[in-house]
Amino acid sequence: MQNLSSQIFRLGTLVIDGVLIISLFVAVIYWRFTDLRISNPEYYNYYLQLFVLTFVSWYASGSWARIFTYSSGLEQRNVLANLFRGLIVQFAMLSIIVVGLKGYYYSRLFLGTYFGLLYSAAIIYRLIFVQFLRHHLAKGRWQRTFILVGTHSTAKALIDLVKLRPDLGLQFQGTFDISALQNQDLPKVQELVCAILPSTDEYELARDYALKQGMRFRYIPNMGPNYNGQLFMESLEGFPLFSERNDPLSKGVNKAIKRLFDIIFTIIGMVVVLSWIMPLFAIILIISGAGFPFFTQQREGLEGKKFTVLKFRTISSKGTSNAIQRWMRKLGIDELPQLVNVLAGQMSLIGPRPHTQTDGFNYASEIRQYKIRQWAKPGLTGLAQTRGLRGKKAAADKVQLEARIRADIYYIENWSVLLDMRLLVETILRTVFFPSSLHKK
Repeated sequence: MQNLSSQIFRLGTLVIDGVLIISLFVAVIYWRFTDLRISNPEYYNYYLQLFVLTFVSWYASGSWARIFTYSSGLEQRNVLANLFRGLIVQFAMLSIIVVGLKGYYYSRLFLGTYFGLLYSAAIIYRLIFVQFLRHHLAKGRWQRTFILVGTHSTAKALIDLVKLRPDLGLQFQGTFDISALQNQDLPKVQELVCAILPSTDEYELARDYALKQGMRFRYIPNMGPNYNGQLFMESLEGFPLFSERNDPLSKGVNKAIKRLFDIIFTIIGMVVVLSWIMPLFAIILIISGAGFPFFTQQREGLEGKKFTVLKFRTISSKGTSNAIQRWMRKLGIDELPQLVNVLAGQMSLIGPRPHTQTDGFNYASEIRQYKIRQWAKPGLTGLAQTRGLRGKKAAADKVQLEARIRADIYYIENWSVLLDMRLLVETILRTVFFPSSLHKK
């Protein structure tokens, strides 16, 4: 149910992006070199090639990442998420082509200044543009009008949503039954939304009416009073299959991206951190009388499969801990050896924490959607951990346990590289500077 605002956004971004690419390129070239055609004609040709590559790669990556379109609702976070995906792809393309092949021809100062200004301007003006469109949509401009034929609980929820959110760009004009269609007693609108079963004669009548009147015809199924507002469709040879949960990590491309993210940052972590932390804390644990500093434990992983995690020993066989062990457990330092599990592909840097089979069985008996956590690899840290929902205390409190599971499921349904990066940085900052925030009060 797109409206005029979608066309304005698409056309506006296409034009403004082109103007930005051209004007900033010319301005930064002039600032850096004055007139490159006179001072160095050979380099002028190389920079002209760079401009063409930038222009083409921007629109190619942008079309792939959908930075020139938006879904209903015009949410800033969705627009920016698409933009960041496009920028990452474009930057990677240019890095391979320009830096890898002819990087020595280009000034680093020019490249840093130009792309810094271009990316910053693209982000800022989109934020302003989205706010501008939302403001005018809320006032009733550029909205598409629609009527509802038939009714049920989900259709009523749609009407309530449209009335509550005028920025969605839809204007409700009333609910009508089949008799109003037969009497041609309907207002002139742009769309007809049908809330009647497709297998009925009434449905065919509503569709024929919309066709004759030149209306766009939509069908809304009855999802019942407990419908949570999400439905994702995929097509199997033309047959629609619906799911109430998004599952981005089921896609091969996303799995590969997440695995590459894990490998890169795990290697960095093992070189920068684990190379000295493991021997240091191993020695400290031995000196403190904890015994052998490492131990292994069976946990549930992806799709419930069992695997063995490596940890620092912070609890003795008698169930006791000294001050060093309690401090390590409080900060999560005991989990750092699991970087080995991440590198082996059994875990991810970011994801739901892995539980033992016993804990998993107990949690699943209390929380109906618990096993959705097993759609993703378990993580060294995750959204629940950054919110302080960790440890036995959070698991013992049912309210906190439910919040913990909700956070894990939200992560799985809304995964992105940016979310992984944010949670990784947040975990490091909280552990180093705000350790008290790692546990819910």
